[in-house]
Amino acid sequence: MSAVVDGPDEQSICIGCGLCCDGTVVSHLAVRDESDLGAPLRGLGVEIIASADPLVFELPCPAVCDGVCTIHSLHRPSACAQFECTLSQGVLDGKVAHEEARMVISATLALRDAFRHGMVKGDVFQEHIDSVFR
Repeated sequence: MSAVVDGPDEQSICIGCGLCCDGTVVSHLAVRDESDLGAPLRGLGVEIIASADPLVFELPCPAVCDGVCTIHSLHRPSACAQFECTLSQGVLDGKVAHEEARMVISATLALRDAFRHGMVKGDVFQEHIDSVFR
């Protein structure tokens, strides 16, 4: 199981979570066009699915490593900067304590791993993701 890493901004739970980037919460990320994808992701081999509307690329994102975006301070797609899951929004709104959110993320990582190993049914896992992150 991966550990949750705290980022430089104690208010944000995003850095160190990475569940949206690794394909757990969403399977694709929308981009405006090729320039929105940016050179760092193109350098990592990310390709836009041109037949999709809107344009997307498939997750997991190769720039995420152990829940941390390795290109966070470089050019990343606008959707990355704009996306806020329900759990993160709850922290920002003061409705969810930072430590509580970290515990939810850790529990989700464990549930995801159990699902991947066939120990949890897909509908149970999906219901958790929908209730916490969407």
